[in-house]
Amino acid sequence: MGLRLVLGSKNYSSWSMRAWLLLRFVNASFEEITVSLFEPGAREKVLKLGGQTGLVPVLEVDGHSIWDTLAITEYLYELHPAIWPDERFTRARARSYCGEVHSGLNALRNAMPVNTRARRRCATKTSAVEQDIARVAEIWTGSGSYGDGPWLFGEFCAADIMFAPIASRFQTYGVSLTGQARRYQDRLLAQPLVTEWCDLGRRESVVIEQFELPLET
Repeated sequence: MGLRLVLGSKNYSSWSMRAWLLLRFVNASFEEITVSLFEPGAREKVLKLGGQTGLVPVLEVDGHSIWDTLAITEYLYELHPAIWPDERFTRARARSYCGEVHSGLNALRNAMPVNTRARRRCATKTSAVEQDIARVAEIWTGSGSYGDGPWLFGEFCAADIMFAPIASRFQTYGVSLTGQARRYQDRLLAQPLVTEWCDLGRRESVVIEQFELPLET
């Protein structure tokens, strides 16, 4: 089975990060094609590579394209059940968390673009952003409550991967958490696959100015 992942910059592309982590988590062998996003013709390049929305990531499997991160997750789950928890209702809860990230947290995402190598960046924290941060902290505070292990559902799974770019955002913009939520964030940022992705992002030379928010004063 030939796998090809179309993705954006490892420093800036949060959805690319999730798809890449999923593939690495299941030890899949895959080819990477990186498209320079936010440049003229970028969406057209992704379209030609099978992404019907012109957005990354796109997973191509033997010529068949999957162009949404949750769809990629479910495709991989059919081959690698470790992606989701075993128990049915726990699995449904994990999917519900991922759905929240996939379709929500818009204020947080807009205010705090992913920039994994940046630190002490200044973001405008409106009440909507603070509400999103509080919701994430609430979820993370429950880590380990639904399984025997330190992750959201005991064992590391797709739910943890979905939150990895959020943990990176909190690091970039100095979001201060406490207690179990902070311990979970630190654990997620130290997870070997997450650190590998961030290390690769630091080595990139590309700079996307609109995601380079100013330093805190």
